[in-house]
Amino acid sequence: MNCVYMRLHFRQIIRILLIFISTSVSFQLLGQERYVFLTPTIDSIFQNTLELIRIKQSLILQQYAVDRDVEQINHTINVMNLHLEDALIEKEAINNELIAINRHIDSLTPKHPDGPRPKENIINILNDRFSFHGNYGLNINQLALSNWAAGGENTWTGKAFANFSLVYHKKRFEQKLIGAFAFGISRFGDKRIEKQDDKIDLTYSLSLDSKTQWNISTVATFNTQFAEGYKYPNDSTVISSFFSPAYLTLSAGYSYRTKNDRFQILLSPLAGKVTFVMNQDLADKGSFGVKKGYFAENGTWVPGENIAASIGVNVIINYKQPISKSIHYTTMLNTFYNYIERRDDDRLRLDINWENTIDFVITKYISTILFVHLKYDHNTTFPVYEEIEGIQTVVDNIPKLQFKESLGIAFIHNF
Repeated sequence: MNCVYMRLHFRQIIRILLIFISTSVSFQLLGQERYVFLTPTIDSIFQNTLELIRIKQSLILQQYAVDRDVEQINHTINVMNLHLEDALIEKEAINNELIAINRHIDSLTPKHPDGPRPKENIINILNDRFSFHGNYGLNINQLALSNWAAGGENTWTGKAFANFSLVYHKKRFEQKLIGAFAFGISRFGDKRIEKQDDKIDLTYSLSLDSKTQWNISTVATFNTQFAEGYKYPNDSTVISSFFSPAYLTLSAGYSYRTKNDRFQILLSPLAGKVTFVMNQDLADKGSFGVKKGYFAENGTWVPGENIAASIGVNVIINYKQPISKSIHYTTMLNTFYNYIERRDDDRLRLDINWENTIDFVITKYISTILFVHLKYDHNTTFPVYEEIEGIQTVVDNIPKLQFKESLGIAFIHNF
């Protein structure tokens, strides 16, 4: 009996303790004061238990927040994956369109045969590197008189001319060939025909482009005539002919030209000039500066030389300027200072060739052309006459300034 009673009494005591503990915990959670009769050890246990409960609650809240963030991130990743799939599909569609376009372009492009690529067409190469232009035409002057009290005679003058310029470019090199040809005659009534103009002028230049307006250049000029010239009105005395004279000038130096190509100048400190007189009769007379023929001491005739050479300074100037829309001016000045031959006053001998042209454009094919030509050659001499005992006698031969001027209507075709 006592044992049973003791057991019941112990269980009651345990129940009472649990009630006190739960009540104390409830008061603590509800903010009420705990039982004051609890011991400090039990109170510390209660406080630690409560702290652990708070930490667990905080961890549960943090885990909930992390779970929400993970869920949002997963949702964002799913949305981005969907956009990525759409972008890949769009890219594939664009690639398919490009392939189709390339196939269409390939179908329009002529196919090259297998093997090495064919060489570029020579005609296309020439068109890219060459430029060729010029003009040709006929210049006519006419004078008719009938019962004209002041006197005179009917005159008809015609001159055929042609000019061209051929330019070749390759990398930094430029080659240019310029040609000017003219031949004209004048008819005076029914009496005589005289040569009015006769020239063959060729100029070849080779320039190295220095990326500036000054370039290294080499220029060769050649001048002669087509037919024989006479000492008019005496048409039996020949004073010139083809290659008599002919002038070949070789120059090397620096050339300058403006960006619009209107002004060009060549400065050659060392140039060679060769004069040809292939007509032996003229060479024997010493015409145009060649050494004339002579009789040796033994009486043998030594024929005149056909070639005379000289060295000097060559300056060539070209200038063209439009005066108005229908008027164009062109000039060319060629000077040669001879190092070898000197004048009596010890000055250098100077040769000048100056051509001036003014073109008055009337229509596309008709122009009025004024041409003025000045020339001085110390090797070309003219007789000086004096009257001796009533007879005009040649007393000397000296060089003189030569002048030629012509004005007429020209029918021109440009190409």
